Amino acid sequence: MYRIDSMYEPMAEAVVKAHQAQTVERWVAAAAFWLGRQQVFGESNFWFAVAAKVTTLLPAVDRAAIEEQLSKQEDLLLDSVGDWPAISEGLQSVVNSWTPELKEIDLDAVRLEAVDRVDRGAEAFRMTFITPGFGQVMVYQQKLAEARAKVANPSVADAEIPHIVAEALATSKTKAEVAHDVVETFERWQLVSASIEGKRMAAKAAIAAAETAEAVKAASAVDWSYE
Repeated sequence: MYRIDSMYEPMAEAVVKAHQAQTVERWVAAAAFWLGRQQVFGESNFWFAVAAKVTTLLPAVDRAAIEEQLSKQEDLLLDSVGDWPAISEGLQSVVNSWTPELKEIDLDAVRLEAVDRVDRGAEAFRMTFITPGFGQVMVYQQKLAEARAKVANPSVADAEIPHIVAEALATSKTKAEVAHDVVETFERWQLVSASIEGKRMAAKAAIAAAETAEAVKAASAVDWSYE
């Protein structure tokens, strides 16, 4: 790829493409004359031949606008115009070198990145339902155990269900109500968690089976919503 702060390289490419398409426009003649005067890539003969060919094919008003700016030597070129000039192998090679080569995609790396994106998406969605942190997980587990104990034995001693007692005092609910809410919330969470895990594993399977980067990207676009 040529540098974008260079003027003559994109101009040269445009004129070469116009030459290939046999484009007859005023800008082609003007640009080709400029390239010839600057001896760009040492191809002055080619640039001047293109400029002369295009100029002679222009409408009269455009041709006159070009001719009045030509030197005597350049003006003589218009008297000996033949067919469209052939582009040299050297110039064609230079122009071809400006086309960026597509880098080979490391599909395994793309898959790894996609899997990580899926895992992070699953975890982010989980965190909309639960509070993060290892300590908090332990609290949830303990509360659930206490809630189940209370539901199974309404007469269980308060000392055996301290988290249920604490929440009942904080929320002005009965210990039975708190225990019921905790168990019910856990059961709802099980359904949400299963949905997330199912989508996560399905996405990973689709990523592993994908044969293109585009397919991998599509497979990693998971809709985590749950109703």
